[in-house]
Amino acid sequence: MQAILLVGGQGTRLRPLTLTTPKPMLPVAGVPFVTHQLARLAAAGFDHVVLATSYRAEVFEQHFGDGAVLGMRLSYVVEREPLGTGGAIRNAAGALDDSDEPVVVQNGDVLSDHDLAGQVARHLAAGAAATLHLVTVADARAYGCVPTGEDGRVLAFHEKMPEPVSQQINAGCYVLTDR
Repeated sequence: MQAILLVGGQGTRLRPLTLTTPKPMLPVAGVPFVTHQLARLAAAGFDHVVLATSYRAEVFEQHFGDGAVLGMRLSYVVEREPLGTGGAIRNAAGALDDSDEPVVVQNGDVLSDHDLAGQVARHLAAGAAATLHLVTVADARAYGCVPTGEDGRVLAFHEKMPEPVSQQINAGCYVLTDR
């Protein structure tokens, strides 16, 4: 299986820590944060991960190399100008191997213990084009919210608002199938 990790942000809210180190490379429990994500992907059976980089892109490849030490193959794609989430995914997709399997896309600053294999299985069973990992929070005002219908389909994406129409938020993990 293959995944794309979106690790291109500048981490401006963490300055000065991110002046020389990309946010996903800041240490957590003694290793770069993104190492935890890569280890979870490897444990779930992912063998190829594309890191969609931008800010201080060279740091990732210098640290992880080809990914063999993690038991996977890593590829790197550099975003030369800001493309947004969708543009970064499209930019990185060219480094994926040809496959009919779905691709998992994860935000590079979110670590979750959710059942990734289960999310992929639900995606395949539904024959969906996209399956999002949503979580319910007590107060969604600090996040954008994602209302869904009774069938679980996404109805809208709303930016931060004083009176959210849903307590569900995007948890930064997507399963996508090229259609």
